[in-house]
Amino acid sequence: MRILLAVDASPDSQSAARMIRHCGQPPALDVLNVVDVDALRHAYISPQVPASYLDTYRQEVSEVAERVLHEMKAELEPHCLHVRLIADTGDAAESIIQTAEESRPDLIIVGQRGMTASPSFLLGGVSQKVATYAPCSVLVVKENPIVLERMVLAVDGSEESHKAVAFLGQTPFKPPLHVRVVTVWPQGRLIESAHPAKRSGRSALKELVKVKGEELLRTVATELSRRPYRVQTELLQGDPAFAILDAAMRQEAQMIILGARGLTAIKRFLLGSVCHKVLVHARCSVLIVR
Repeated sequence: MRILLAVDASPDSQSAARMIRHCGQPPALDVLNVVDVDALRHAYISPQVPASYLDTYRQEVSEVAERVLHEMKAELEPHCLHVRLIADTGDAAESIIQTAEESRPDLIIVGQRGMTASPSFLLGGVSQKVATYAPCSVLVVKENPIVLERMVLAVDGSEESHKAVAFLGQTPFKPPLHVRVVTVWPQGRLIESAHPAKRSGRSALKELVKVKGEELLRTVATELSRRPYRVQTELLQGDPAFAILDAAMRQEAQMIILGARGLTAIKRFLLGSVCHKVLVHARCSVLIVR
C-alpha cells in the first residue's frame, strides 16, 4: 500500500502520523509538509511588524517545516518500506490533492486539525476539502488510539460500500480488530411514502427491506470473516448518518469506515449528506473509501 501522509507541527498531525503504526503491512510512505506563507502572514503579522521581517519569518517557518519532515521520517521509517519527504508551498488542500494525483497513493492520511493557520478553516477547510476532492481514499484522524481495535463499517449494497469492504478485506490494519458491520434501513415514513394507499403493501415492503438488509450483512460478514477480524453485524433504522454515528458511540469505535459516493468533483457537494455528516460529527477517525 502507498500512503500519502500530510503533516505539520500540530498535535492532530502527530496523531495522524502515528496511525501508520496500525497498518497491517509496512506501507510505501510519502510525507508531505505544505507551508502556506500567505495564510501564516495574514494570521500572525500585524501592521506594526516591519515588512522586512517577512523574509525572516518565512525562513523560520521553512526551517520548522524541514524539521517536522525529518522528525517524521525518523519516527516512521521503522514501520515503512521506505519514506519519501515532500516539501511544498501554497494552499494546503490543493497541494495535498495535487500530490495525490501525481503520486497515486492508495490512501491519504490527514489530521482533523492543522495544515493551516486559522482554526476556523479546519474541518470546513483542509481535511474536508481533501476528503471531498481527493482521487483516492482519505482517513481523517481525530484521535490517537494506543491500540486500534474497534471499527464500524457502514454498508448499503452500493458499489462504493463494496469498495469499503474490499479495502478492509485487504487487511490494511493490524489484528486483533473488532469490526461491527452496520446497514441502515429507512424510517417508517419513508417506507409509507412508497405505498401510501396500501397498508399490506407497505408491510410487505418493510419486510423485504429488512430481509435484504440482513442478507447484505451476512454477505459482508462472511467476506470479512476470512480475514483476521472479529465481525459482528447490526441492522439499524433511521437517518443513515446519525444511525451510523450512534452505532459508533455505542461501540466506542475508534474509526468509522464508509464508501464515498462516486460523483465528479464538479457535481459532488460535501461528499453527499451521509459522508459529510459522519465526517463532521464523528468523535472518532473517519475513513472514506474510494
